[in-house]
Amino acid sequence: MAGAVSYAFVFGAVVLPAQQAIEPLIRGPQSLKGVPVPEPPDLADFVMDRQAAIVLGKAFFWDMNAGSDGVQACASCHFHAGADSRIKNQINPDLRNVSTGPIGSVFDGMASGRAGGPNYTLRTDDFPFHQLSDPTNRDSALLFSSDDVVSSQGVFETRFVSSSPGTETTTVAEGLFQMGITPLDVHTRKVEPRNTPTIINAAYNFRNFWDGRASNEFNGRTPFGRRDAGARVWVTDAAGHISTIQIALKNASAASQAVGPALSNFEMSADGRTFPDLGWKLIGIRALNRQIVDPTDSVLGTHVFVNASGVQGKGLTETYKQLIQKAFQPKFWNAKQTAFAASSGTSNSQMEENFSLFWGLSIMIYESTLVSDDTRFDRYMAGDFSALTAQENMGLQLFLGPANCAACHKGPELTSAATYLQFEDQTGGLMERMFMGDPLALSPSSLPQGPVALYDQGFYNIGVTPAANDIGIGGTDPFDNPLSFARQFVRKLSGPAAPDSFLVNPCTFEALTCVPVTGPSARVAVDGSFKVPTLRNVELTGPYFHNGGYATLDSVVEFYNRGGNRRLIPTGGDTTGLAGGSDSNLDQDIFPLLLGNVERDAIVAFLKSLTDERVRWEMAPFDHPALKIPNGSPGDEFTTTVTSDGTAKDSLLAIPAIGAAGRAAKGLGPIQPFTPQP
Repeated sequence: MAGAVSYAFVFGAVVLPAQQAIEPLIRGPQSLKGVPVPEPPDLADFVMDRQAAIVLGKAFFWDMNAGSDGVQACASCHFHAGADSRIKNQINPDLRNVSTGPIGSVFDGMASGRAGGPNYTLRTDDFPFHQLSDPTNRDSALLFSSDDVVSSQGVFETRFVSSSPGTETTTVAEGLFQMGITPLDVHTRKVEPRNTPTIINAAYNFRNFWDGRASNEFNGRTPFGRRDAGARVWVTDAAGHISTIQIALKNASAASQAVGPALSNFEMSADGRTFPDLGWKLIGIRALNRQIVDPTDSVLGTHVFVNASGVQGKGLTETYKQLIQKAFQPKFWNAKQTAFAASSGTSNSQMEENFSLFWGLSIMIYESTLVSDDTRFDRYMAGDFSALTAQENMGLQLFLGPANCAACHKGPELTSAATYLQFEDQTGGLMERMFMGDPLALSPSSLPQGPVALYDQGFYNIGVTPAANDIGIGGTDPFDNPLSFARQFVRKLSGPAAPDSFLVNPCTFEALTCVPVTGPSARVAVDGSFKVPTLRNVELTGPYFHNGGYATLDSVVEFYNRGGNRRLIPTGGDTTGLAGGSDSNLDQDIFPLLLGNVERDAIVAFLKSLTDERVRWEMAPFDHPALKIPNGSPGDEFTTTVTSDGTAKDSLLAIPAIGAAGRAAKGLGPIQPFTPQP
């Protein structure tokens, strides 16, 4: 890139100096060893004892008491290499579909010809969810395509009534997730509308969730950072005065993410529950009091409960109140109840009102310990060239070169959505202006360079499903702000303020070097775009993509080899476009690769070298308490056992407590890749 022109844009409270023209920040895969997890610079203003916060966060994350049903924990959807390997009752009918008509509210049949829907067990021949007469040609005849999503089962459709220490009262409500068993409509557990990503290494992400709605700045209450202008936390000063403040802790996206599922009426919560309700339920009870904790647990082992006879019982010695008091600065929980009631106008305690703050930050700090940086690939990048086989080395070279995987899966985190790669040195920026992959009359081996458009760094439309199936970061938050920084930026140029703070550096644009965008008519290509997931431990984190529609790494590489699933539309544009938006939002790096079987097998082999054996064997820091997770209901998609309240009886899968030495110390084998039923 040429030129020394400097530009800077100011959004929110961030004022950035003008920057010299630079090359785009392009870094290939690197070792993650020694790369620090980004952290709020003012974290110590909130956290008094980091180790106590890790204990608290791990207990919160794995505690079944946190769910309104006494079953659902955060870990219920992140128990397997940080992701979810269940195959029963895991289908969502694509509730995020923005097409008109019944699409998105009706369960499709499966490619195997079976019924699918609630309580269905996924089979090998149900995958992939998009099947072509010629799998190497994205434009060949379509044999089968479904907008259904493979994700994670959560709670039943219920409404919150009340909570008390250790318990919660809810009522069953009508909902979509039902089995039509004559003469009853049997309620099944609801299933999330997007596939569950791993939480291992998620603390490195600048934003979390597939659509990026978990802000980099934690407001102490909700996932939305500065967007939620009403978010406040309660503080008590040295004189005992009580007030509310707004906070914006940078590099705390994992905290923003953590406060989402706890109140989600799909994942963990009855509809209408609040964080003070959850706090009232948990604060007075011993942590994990219904679950076994291994005495050699790397975090919790020294806290296990032992009764008066010296026999280990369930859970930890401390209550959640005691753990919060150890972990967090007193000003966030020590208000006198009478004074706090007078100031807040509620009967809740300060600790209950600030429970979302404790929940989010402690889980974030626990997740910051879940760093997977000891793979054979990391050793290879550190200089041990015997760590990869010849086939794996070939796969790495293809990954960097002809297959072009490193265009998105780059840096030590193997994702362009990570904080370290883009933002630590403030030269990159959170928005890009690049060539698009619009359909052009080029030879298949040519790199498409279509019209230019703006989009968010680390979020791309790769054509897995039509944009209308799920617009991803093209959507809005509850306050009607665009989730996309690019869309916020363009809207800002026409007047309305941007709620987020972010850098726009035109000198990193691939198109029109160092020329800023000044008008609101600039093309934005973000609809149907999703966060680039890390590839670390990808062998163990299937099914794949945001829709979970691919069961194997081989099928994923086949997808990329044919140039994705983008199909032309007779009226113009392609399936990555959206009515009222761009005709195409396809990333320019999605084009036919023309790789043979040898090359494709080499890429798959390389991807498997990204597995950390500590993750495979659940060794510290990936050890954990025991857990019982819902695994569908007895029977199949047509028959089941019904409880007295009309819900399907749970089949519970027992996850054993694992200590620091991992599964082998329990006589267990390693965890396995996602495996549908034959």
